[in-house]
Amino acid sequence: MAMVSCCAAAMQPCTASRSAPAAPRAVALRPFARSLAAQRLKAAAAAPAAPRRGAVAVQAAAAAPAPQQQKIRIKLKSYWVDLLQDSVEKIREAASSTGATIAGPVPLPTRKKIYTVLRSPHVNKDSREQFEVRLHQRLIDVKDLSSQTVDRLMSLDLPAGVDVEVKL
Repeated sequence: MAMVSCCAAAMQPCTASRSAPAAPRAVALRPFARSLAAQRLKAAAAAPAAPRRGAVAVQAAAAAPAPQQQKIRIKLKSYWVDLLQDSVEKIREAASSTGATIAGPVPLPTRKKIYTVLRSPHVNKDSREQFEVRLHQRLIDVKDLSSQTVDRLMSLDLPAGVDVEVKL
């Protein structure tokens, strides 16, 4: 029975000897891979980057920062929807009379808190009452501000049942 080596299967002369162990493949390739990677890095640093096919060239003007528009974000919270709608209308009238643009009002999710209370202090645990409190919220953005717009918004008289948060 003849022993077929890996070289015989490829029809090449066998150079491997049985007594010498074969060198690990990763060790033999490691210096080559390092040098190839180093060559690629040097070549990439030396040559300017060529644009890819279908890529859009970016001009230097696009790198300049765009001027930011000033805006005021007003968040209104209330337990009463009617007071909240009246406050939104007052803010809308004050801002539009000075030439500012308004985005909103955006209705945010209503938060409900439910409280469960026993009806009897001592017995009848199965008899309970539930109470709920709903917190309604609206978000308004006022853009294209002027000093008149800020003055009008600061001088508004909003109802006491409306919580107002202002962010610049």
